[in-house]
Amino acid sequence: MKQVQLKQYGSPDELKLIETNIPQPKTGEVVIKVEAIGVNYSDTLRRRNQYFQPTPLPYILGSEAVGQIVSVGDVVTEPYGVGTRVLAILPFGGGYSEYVSAIAQYCVPLPPHIDSKTATAIFVQGTTAQLMISQFAKDLKDKTVLINAAAGGVGSLLVQLAKLNGAKVIATSSSDEKLKVAKAHGADETINYSKENWSEKVKSANNGQGVDIAFEMVGGNIYNETVKSLAQGGHLIVYGCASGIQGQVHPEYFVDENISQSGFNLAFYITNKMPLWQEALGTIIELIAQGKLKIETPKTFTLSDVAEAHRQIEARQTTGKVVLTTNH
Repeated sequence: MKQVQLKQYGSPDELKLIETNIPQPKTGEVVIKVEAIGVNYSDTLRRRNQYFQPTPLPYILGSEAVGQIVSVGDVVTEPYGVGTRVLAILPFGGGYSEYVSAIAQYCVPLPPHIDSKTATAIFVQGTTAQLMISQFAKDLKDKTVLINAAAGGVGSLLVQLAKLNGAKVIATSSSDEKLKVAKAHGADETINYSKENWSEKVKSANNGQGVDIAFEMVGGNIYNETVKSLAQGGHLIVYGCASGIQGQVHPEYFVDENISQSGFNLAFYITNKMPLWQEALGTIIELIAQGKLKIETPKTFTLSDVAEAHRQIEARQTTGKVVLTTNH
């Protein structure tokens, strides 16, 4: 089978397509014939060894995959039989492959109305968005919410979920083209954060007031301006730092403005609070089935074009989800 291997840290060119053996399932595992693989920004951080956890070498990137089970290990029971189409969480990587072994309890059978590419868009991004709202922003009715990177995989879903929960949404992004995407998903106001002092524009869009809740994953000065965009007593939810640059806000500002901050890491819920994660996934799947949640058509690359996928993600040339396909 074909597999993309990272042998040394560096540019996207370090991602090498190799031939290797199809894995055999161990006890409690299933082997999946992969159809689609989710590519996340965290993959680019791992490739550069800038993820919050060190990346061992050699390493196979890919924390989520969709496909059909082709073999099962000992003690694996229904619903994980051969032929079952599943979403697989891969906490130790391995997804950039034509076949992958996965822990059965980390697999979720897919309903027939959700295709493989769409499934990758809801697995990480969808549950991230839903969990952040259900755990940190339950009551959004009549609240004003700021969503940064609002055209991205998580951001575009946050916009829709916040609107479904009754919030006024102010969406920001790095380009006017991306803001059009956010507007199409229901954002009430859009602001380009590549321009100076955009936090003042946020307040202007909200009758001179700061926002109640902000979702942030860019870092650097975007983080700083996001904090300034909050109203007194506001809540900041941070779920990443795509720029790799640390924000510079003095802790005293949080005290003076009575602002709170929460951090979100999906891996914590998958490893420690699986029932909550499964509930979030079920909610997203139901909203899609009801036609209440729109999933943007993922941008697709073949496994052999993985380097280009990474380049476009790092250059912020993508909106929504990026997916690799194996052409099975």
